[in-house]
Amino acid sequence: MTVSARAYRYSLPTLVIALLALPVAGLADEHRITGEGPGAFVVEEGKVDPDTYQGYIAYTRSCMACHGPDGLGSSFAPNLIRAVERRGWENFAGTIASGREVQPGQVMPSFADDPYVMGNIPKIFSYMRARGEGGLGRGRPQIIESMQEQDEENDERGKTEAKDEAAKEANAE
Repeated sequence: MTVSARAYRYSLPTLVIALLALPVAGLADEHRITGEGPGAFVVEEGKVDPDTYQGYIAYTRSCMACHGPDGLGSSFAPNLIRAVERRGWENFAGTIASGREVQPGQVMPSFADDPYVMGNIPKIFSYMRARGEGGLGRGRPQIIESMQEQDEENDERGKTEAKDEAAKEANAE
């Protein structure tokens, strides 16, 4: 057997194995849990849907001081990524709303009187699930461009509908 034939014989299986190990385009960097309920998210190439992004913003504003960057926990507050995986939506939302004494001297405060946090619990839950289950890395995510444009169109449509409703009410009086 010649040197080139031997090289070909050994390199072909290596090439096949390497090609099989490559991710299929579009699938490896895409994670989704779809639906309208809490915890739905889309992650594509490290970018997220608008609601998951808003969950990140709400988390950093209201939760990060205790639970640390990206939900990984701190010396006095637990890892929320694991908490979401173990406890589920009802327990997660209930803990935020009513608070919890983790152990003596460690207390999760109630956010029931904070309309910003209460209105964003589903989005925070989605962000935590995307971090835990969806392959979303650390740091501030970006919004998927096509979804951002769609979200902006929906916002504009909602504003127009609200103006139309206000005009109808004004004319009815």
